[in-house]
Amino acid sequence: MKKRLALLMAGALLAMAALTGCTRQSPVEATTAAATEAEAAEGEAAEGEAAPVEDAKIGFLAPTLQTEFFINIDSGLKAECDARGWDYVAVSFDNDSATAVTSIENMVTSGCNVIVAMISDSSCDDALAAAQAQGVKIIECGVQTEVYDVCLNTDQYATGVAIGTMAGEWINEQLGGEGKVVVYTTYQNTDMQNRGEGIQQGIKDTAPDAEILEVVDIGKDVVGMGTTTTETMLQKYPDLNCIAAYGDAAAVESNEAVKAAGKSGEEFGIFSCDGTEQALKAIADGDPQHGTVRFDDLGPLMAEYAERLLQGETFPKDEVISTPSTNVTAENVAEFYTAE
Repeated sequence: MKKRLALLMAGALLAMAALTGCTRQSPVEATTAAATEAEAAEGEAAEGEAAPVEDAKIGFLAPTLQTEFFINIDSGLKAECDARGWDYVAVSFDNDSATAVTSIENMVTSGCNVIVAMISDSSCDDALAAAQAQGVKIIECGVQTEVYDVCLNTDQYATGVAIGTMAGEWINEQLGGEGKVVVYTTYQNTDMQNRGEGIQQGIKDTAPDAEILEVVDIGKDVVGMGTTTTETMLQKYPDLNCIAAYGDAAAVESNEAVKAAGKSGEEFGIFSCDGTEQALKAIADGDPQHGTVRFDDLGPLMAEYAERLLQGETFPKDEVISTPSTNVTAENVAEFYTAE
């Protein structure tokens, strides 16, 4: 293709020269010069395009690989790495900071070029900085600390407000504004605290007559916490009719606990965030789970920024890459979930 373009350009130059009588080059000289100019121009056009990264190893550090949200990210990121021919390793640090630090060190030793860290707080900053010093690129996701090359995050307070607003709208429509609400939050880091604050504000702004009975620190994404906490709350507050949770993991378990207590989707509402398949199914089925905030698939986004970092692109330290989200309720759940 390059040669054909070069010959066409050479022919055009020769024709122009013959018409103007301004050339003193022989046909061979003119053709060679035109071809050289054409190839040079083509090279300049491609100069700004970074070549694909063909050899890389990506490490994914997750707080758990037992909940659907993190399992989906793991499988999505792995698929993106496989498509690029990259090596990939995923490790759960089981919500333990010491394990997270050791996992980061092991990833560096094993030759990871990029570490995607979904950590909880700044306890891993020294380990991440040491990895950076050895040339490893760091992508943080879901939290912002002091050490990263790219931070993929969202406005956590705004996400909380979205959860609270969905809850408040349901309370107004279904319960005449007289809701009795428990909020499930976590104090594991500032981002999640902000989400919890946003949930409360969203409820207060949208359904001012609703009563927030209690704000519960449900802790990290530990399997079973949603079940046990909800069973306790139902016993403690017999008139409880709404739960607003910071994540789907707890909400999905709460949904089952509420159904087991004999409460229907018409009389009880659960709202959360993550857009997992289980949450979407519950919404579609008319269960007490009535809403979730769904983030766009994170695996492809992580892979995209890993490749851009490996191609040499840099990002301002204060720039946070926002992860888009959508509120999903019964009105639009069919766009995101299809029953089998």
